Amino acid sequence: MTDQAPLHNPTPLLHSTELSRKTQTNVWLKLENLQPSGSFKIRGLGHMCQRAFQRHGSMAHFVCSSGGNAGMAVAYAGRQLGAKTTIIVPQTCSEFMIKKLKAEGANVIMEGEAWDEADQYARFIVASDPYASYIPPFDHPDIWDGNSTMIPEIKSQLGGIVPDVIICSVGGGGMISGIIQGCQSVGWDKVPILAVETHGADSFHQAVMAGELVTLPKITSIAATLGAKRVSAKALELSLVHPVIPFTVSDSMAVRACWQLLDDHRFAVEPSCGASMCIAYTPALLGNIFPNLNESSNVVMIVCGGSNISMDMLSEYREKFGKEGQSSCIAVRSGDQILLKMLSDAIPSQRSIVSNKYLPQIRAAAAAAAAAAAAAAAKRDIVVVDLVSPSPEPCT
Repeated sequence: MTDQAPLHNPTPLLHSTELSRKTQTNVWLKLENLQPSGSFKIRGLGHMCQRAFQRHGSMAHFVCSSGGNAGMAVAYAGRQLGAKTTIIVPQTCSEFMIKKLKAEGANVIMEGEAWDEADQYARFIVASDPYASYIPPFDHPDIWDGNSTMIPEIKSQLGGIVPDVIICSVGGGGMISGIIQGCQSVGWDKVPILAVETHGADSFHQAVMAGELVTLPKITSIAATLGAKRVSAKALELSLVHPVIPFTVSDSMAVRACWQLLDDHRFAVEPSCGASMCIAYTPALLGNIFPNLNESSNVVMIVCGGSNISMDMLSEYREKFGKEGQSSCIAVRSGDQILLKMLSDAIPSQRSIVSNKYLPQIRAAAAAAAAAAAAAAAKRDIVVVDLVSPSPEPCT
């Protein structure tokens, strides 16, 4: 393969009959899980690797500090381009992923107890090799540009239909940055994006609420590939000029969506992908965030995929959370309130409602973005219905 041909594949846009029925809308699945590296990551990282290969030719050496989907994408790019590839992984990296990385021809080095230490070592290697290029997991303009190619594909596949909402998961911010850039390039600057994370891996959500970057003390979610302690500055910057709704769900909801997607469409994905998919599998959420959606509306969901998944893992998650998973929902009001509605672990029949007031000092740009978002999707600030009812309907 030449260094000029894109390393990613155009992926299908599947109209989901099952999810369309559940949500009473037209749900379209952008199947990035079918990329050769197993996830959307090859779009951006493949593009960055090609740029590095153009600079260094056959002497190019790609160095990446990710034992997850970014590492898989870089390893795949290296094999396709014939470049040396070194993936630095922390001691927490699973043997499952190490075997996959080695199968792609990458040199895998285990260094440090956590990603930070592995990343330091990756930078040390790059500093000592004039042909080495540091390939970050998500934070680089080449990565955003590569990820943006998803949107022109979707526009062509929809044949003139403009989506009413795009739903995606958010980790470090590389995908949502690309999606926003892609939307702006095709004239979809008013199409709202629902950006979904899991509790314990919600650095983007917290940054948007605060109006500034927030560093999480640690990642506590099982959706490890969403686990960026601090989202990229570019993702926050773009969220201030495009209608974006940050949204957070539980690990159990993400896992349940993984099983439901497997049952409905025969795709196995990571919980990081299940996080966004659970929005469609919990129709009460979608309908209350976007109350204007109807049977003529079009919802595009990015099935971002993920390589770190197996039937054994899915079974373990199912055993941990139960077949149905915890029924918990979060809705974010555009004003000054976050409402949490969840099923109590201690007393299954009891529902608790937590109202958490916040007064973030949102910058003028953030306020302007909030106004633009409201104009783009009127009444989007409606939260889960019947919150004050003695017996609210479950979000299932």
